[in-house]
Amino acid sequence: MIATLAIVLGSPGAAALAEDSSYGGVTPGSENSENLPPKADQIPKGSHMLTWPGFMMHKDGSSCFFVQTSQPVEIATQKAPGRFELVLRNTQVYLKNNFRPLETEFFDTPVTRATVQRKAPKDVVMVFEMRKDVTPTIAQKKGKDGFNYIFVKFAP
Repeated sequence: MIATLAIVLGSPGAAALAEDSSYGGVTPGSENSENLPPKADQIPKGSHMLTWPGFMMHKDGSSCFFVQTSQPVEIATQKAPGRFELVLRNTQVYLKNNFRPLETEFFDTPVTRATVQRKAPKDVVMVFEMRKDVTPTIAQKKGKDGFNYIFVKFAP
C-alpha cells in the first residue's frame, strides 16, 4: 500500500490530483455540513447519535480527537495501562463506517490508534491505545453546524 501510494504521489499527475481532491469529512467549527453524513435534520429528534469520529494535529504540536454527536451526551472516562476510554452514555452509532479505526501511529501524538466500540447495554466507547501514559483534557461544545462535539486533546 505504501509503495503504491509513493508511486502515485511521485507521478506527474499527482499534483493535479491533489489540487482537485477535497476532504469530504467533518471539520469542527465549520458551518458547512453539505457533504457530511448525515445532515443535522436527518437525525431523529431526541436521539443520541455518534455521527463522526475524527482526528486533528494542531500547529502547536498538540493532537485532538473529536466525536461529532447529534446532541450533547453524558460522558465518562476510564483509564488502564496503555489505554484510555471515553464512554458516551445512551448513544448509538449512525453509520457502520464510524467503527473504522483512526490510525495515528505515524503522528507525533501519544495515541497510536483510536476506535469506536459498542459497550453494553446502550453505551458507545472511544478506545485510545496509548504509547505514553498521559491524561487528555476533554471538552464538549455545540458547533455552528447544529451538531455537538466532544474534544479529547493531548498536549504536545
